[in-house]
Amino acid sequence: MRTFTRLANALLVAGVVFLGAGRAQKPPLLPETEVAALANELSGETAKRNLEGIARFHRQRGSKGFHEAAEFVAERVEAYGLKDAAILQFPADGKIFYGTQRSRPAWDADFGELWEVKGAKESNKEKSSNKSDPHGVGVNEWPAASGEKKMASYEAEPIVLAEDSESADVTADLVDVGEGTKESDYAGKDVQGKIVLVSAQPGAVQDLAVGKFAAAGIVSYAQNQKTAWWGEDENLIRWGHLETFSPNKTFGFMVSLETARRLRERLAQGEEIRLHAVARAGQHAGNYEVVTAAIPGADVRLKDEEIAFS
Repeated sequence: MRTFTRLANALLVAGVVFLGAGRAQKPPLLPETEVAALANELSGETAKRNLEGIARFHRQRGSKGFHEAAEFVAERVEAYGLKDAAILQFPADGKIFYGTQRSRPAWDADFGELWEVKGAKESNKEKSSNKSDPHGVGVNEWPAASGEKKMASYEAEPIVLAEDSESADVTADLVDVGEGTKESDYAGKDVQGKIVLVSAQPGAVQDLAVGKFAAAGIVSYAQNQKTAWWGEDENLIRWGHLETFSPNKTFGFMVSLETARRLRERLAQGEEIRLHAVARAGQHAGNYEVVTAAIPGADVRLKDEEIAFS
């Protein structure tokens, strides 16, 4: 115990010495006056507020949300004194290639709900706050999902609708197929016209579940990449996606691990679970967008030099 105490005291003293030495060092690269000027100008709080502003938008590729976020960034850049801020646009239609990368068409969603229902599907309509009608359903009028328990809402949490989902209005039984990436996962299970519950990303099961076994749609509880804190919060919902260029178009909804476990337990006990899924979404020709601006330099000797920061 005495040895441990002496060691702790030694480390504490060493820490104080090193800390004092560190504080005595002059800041690198810039004179102290310039560092002080930067410290008085820069604000972590403002940066956080700007990040909060960007996070309000669901920024899927080429989407309305991404464009709104780009406009927000351009406005902030101009507010900070840069006069040449611009939003560069690069066509994305699924045909154009940038180098070896085939452009993925823009994807937008206007509505998405997943309900657990009992009995036959009810047909109704609800008014939407959307001002556009890219999918030809009727301005401000969308089919609304109906049921006894709402499981997912795009309006409340846009992340629940997997990217590249297509429009759908499906009422079907739910079938647990485990991971869903192997044919053996479907052995002895009839998934034709039904919604499959999978642990893999929707895109990883799309061609097998929908293309080969004729499932009507996908509910996924795919988890984030495994890390030291992986699985600590079972209420989290991961961003999900389908395969952009798959011929087997479908929809996918994402749920939390906790929700999936409850569903799997009920299905394992022989209970029938019926879901009603409604999505109004789809791919379309659009643009990739990049906000750009230049900070003018002061050294005339370097007027022909540029530093690119991306």
